[in-house]
Amino acid sequence: MKSIRFLAATALATATVFTATGTAWAQTPAADQAAEADDKEEDAKEGSIVVTGSRIARPTLESDVPLTSVSVEELTSTGDVSIGDALNDLPSLRSTFGAGNSSRLIGTAALNILDLRGLGTERTLVLVNGRRHITAIPGENLVDINTIPDDLIERVDIITGGTSAIYGSDAVAGVVNFILKRDYDGTLLTGQAGISSRGDLGIYSTSLTAGRNFGDGRGNVTISLDYVKREPVLLRDRDSLTGAFSGRCQFQLVDSPAGDVGQSSSDGIIDNEFLCGIRNATISDGGTVGRVNTATGAYLRFGPDGNLFVDTPDRQFGTIGSGNQQGGQGSTLRNTGSLVTGLERINANFLARFDVADAFKPFIEAKYVTLLGTGEGQPSFFTSIPGTLGGPAVRCNNGFLTAASLTTLQNFGLCGNVAAGTLPLARFNIDFGGRGLRARRTTYRIVAGIEGTFNDDWKYEAAINYGKFKAVGKNTNNLYLFDENGNPDGFNLAVDAVIAPSTFSGTNFVNNAAGQRVICRVNAVTNARPDCLPVNVFGFGQIDPRAFPFIQRDGRGDEKAGQFIASSSISGDFSQLFELPGGPIAFAIGAEYRKETASVIYDEISAADRTFFNAFQPFIAPELTVKDAYGEIKLPIFKDSAIGKDLTIGLAGRVSDYNNSTGTVYAYSVTGTYSPISDIRFRGAYATSVRAPTQGDLFSPQAENFAFIGDPCDLPTPGGTAATNCATAGIPTTANAALVAACAGTAFPVTIGSPWINCAARTASTGFVSGGNPTLVQEKGKSITLGVVLEPRFLPGLNLTVDYYNIKISNVIAALGAQQIVNLCYGSATGINNPFCATVSRDPATGLFAEPAVVSGGVNFASQRTKGIDFDLSYRKTFDNGDRLGIRSIVTRALALNNFFDPLFPNVPNRQLSELGDPKWAASFSVGYDFGVVD
Repeated sequence: MKSIRFLAATALATATVFTATGTAWAQTPAADQAAEADDKEEDAKEGSIVVTGSRIARPTLESDVPLTSVSVEELTSTGDVSIGDALNDLPSLRSTFGAGNSSRLIGTAALNILDLRGLGTERTLVLVNGRRHITAIPGENLVDINTIPDDLIERVDIITGGTSAIYGSDAVAGVVNFILKRDYDGTLLTGQAGISSRGDLGIYSTSLTAGRNFGDGRGNVTISLDYVKREPVLLRDRDSLTGAFSGRCQFQLVDSPAGDVGQSSSDGIIDNEFLCGIRNATISDGGTVGRVNTATGAYLRFGPDGNLFVDTPDRQFGTIGSGNQQGGQGSTLRNTGSLVTGLERINANFLARFDVADAFKPFIEAKYVTLLGTGEGQPSFFTSIPGTLGGPAVRCNNGFLTAASLTTLQNFGLCGNVAAGTLPLARFNIDFGGRGLRARRTTYRIVAGIEGTFNDDWKYEAAINYGKFKAVGKNTNNLYLFDENGNPDGFNLAVDAVIAPSTFSGTNFVNNAAGQRVICRVNAVTNARPDCLPVNVFGFGQIDPRAFPFIQRDGRGDEKAGQFIASSSISGDFSQLFELPGGPIAFAIGAEYRKETASVIYDEISAADRTFFNAFQPFIAPELTVKDAYGEIKLPIFKDSAIGKDLTIGLAGRVSDYNNSTGTVYAYSVTGTYSPISDIRFRGAYATSVRAPTQGDLFSPQAENFAFIGDPCDLPTPGGTAATNCATAGIPTTANAALVAACAGTAFPVTIGSPWINCAARTASTGFVSGGNPTLVQEKGKSITLGVVLEPRFLPGLNLTVDYYNIKISNVIAALGAQQIVNLCYGSATGINNPFCATVSRDPATGLFAEPAVVSGGVNFASQRTKGIDFDLSYRKTFDNGDRLGIRSIVTRALALNNFFDPLFPNVPNRQLSELGDPKWAASFSVGYDFGVVD
């Protein structure tokens, strides 16, 4: 008869923090120890192991740095198919990239990347069995947690504080180390399926893991296969959360120094309110012509049926420089996009080892992962204001424009010349479909090596670690605009529609509301483009589906990354030679050689900027090589002394040599533990760390981006330094003829002599470019951790740890945002002859931004600081009948999380703490009860 083990678990969190269930029952990292031991005697049974944060073997309960360890059973108890999402629920990890927010950046849909302490994913080093893992983004050191096999994870160790001396670059915030099982013996078949209460978010998974020990336990072979599928959920599926149809909930600017809407004065302090029903005022899903009443914020828009109407919002904020409104029919910008990304994964792993002799133990770890990630973003959009924003011209004699709409336009002073006039139109193309990503990512990794013991108790290891990542990304629903010669094509041709002349004999036409044939203007004289079918952009859902193949193209990106690491290490102690009063000196030394390659190549149309999407330049990074040497020692000063139970000091150092601008860098750490009695142990560590610039930081090509950029020279009228610098730059204070022409038909028209405004920046996003900087050098980190571990003998099974952490990072690589560069340019007390103004471009005739408005890149100038206190309380108990109880609570009180990203005011912090995703208090609570084996 088969035996079955039952485990019941519940997890709760206090109402003011997020829920976290991925917690083990005890601080001890070994899962079997947490389940079978009631006190510290079990630690002696299992002997010394290599604990994350050190390369020297020791008992697990004697870590000298803050160590949080969680078992895979607790991480998977929620039914979530993503270990990364479960880890993100822990207080020390920020949910920067997870199932619900991984599609907000181009090409990242369904990635799950860890962010320790909110200091950035690039400052969290992720390891598997203490070794580096191939990246999921070429040119960066970012591991997709989806590629790590759930069933083979024994535990996950999380170390806070700089550990570069132990593990090398990127361990500035700390390390997350996935420890895999080495001696799996048996067969495990699992499966699960579930959906949300709304009938969506289907999650399905099945896995098979089989392993066998052989040769009297000297060898083991394990194979693990799993399949996971998670169905996507879109923003429009959860209006109550996203405001996809009802409008967004957000902090909204409601006041400026000139006064709130409807007010005649202000206290001079800009006010923000948290409001719901927020929409974008200047663009809509059916098409917006422009603002027709400044006082009320009314706009002229096309309704779904293609007829014009005047839309008056409940509240407008245009007079204080905001492009938003409350209520009305402006676009919410949320009725496309992913709330939860789609995921389909196949993960195959093979592990084997065999102890030929104590001094020769070969081993291998191999994996193959293929993952399909799907996500949806915003649709295409356009703002057809000739001469300023580059949108396609929408003509007044467009064949789809109804007679009633034309009359309305003329009543508002537009389309007086029907034959030659153009119509300003700002449209969010929801009915074209959200721009999507289908990314097929494939990961290969193999670690092969030998290990063994010699000289009685010395250990060695030599290993080769090879990884390869490939991805093919397909960008869908992207507008095609230009042919290979830069001539209008695709959407630019189809949007320019006319009534077909009587001589037209083609088949590509669409009937308008009056029953007339409408064709592409390019075919009005001769049928020059028989493949062109006109599109109706007046209203919503008026487009003939046959037109989509002509106006849209799918883009493609091919990504590759490679990693090769050769490493060797020796560890042991000097017990055969001498001992200190506390015991023998332990040591570990090692060397490592690492090589990284990265490239991203895009299809010809995408790379040539012939679509609505950003122009993607190829990224072929120079090969990165790193040579490392490191050492670590533990000095047991005394043990069982009159002044205490024990005192141990640790020292570690590493030197790394890079083949780029980083050159040779160093990192070191000093640690210590002191136990006055068996029940209490104090621990502390001081560490320096580095993060070398990645290939992406150094060599990424200049890429096009878009952002809403507020112009410091715009209204409200600038004062002080900004006014002086704007005038020096030659920006007019009043509108001239060129500006009048540029702003005509926008939501912000001007007349000659009226105050100058940046109508283009107010109306739509502005283009800028950003890329790598080959002169970057390493970031530098310093961390202090101080803690106490309580294990009272009067209550076996109870553990409490309290740890204080303080991390400071200087020389941080930060790419100044376009808005920040513009602000620094015109806010400089030394005038406009500064490096920031040198990257800002303007049209000399109008003063408006000339795209690219800004050129930006990474610079070593910023700093980050965080500090806080971690509390970890656990209790475990094994009853006489074999049942086991485990209770654990992990709490973090963040005391500070500040960014110093303003080079003009380097000592003025931008507080990140208490913003969304960064609470002051975060906690998890879990209860597990194991009923034991039932025959």
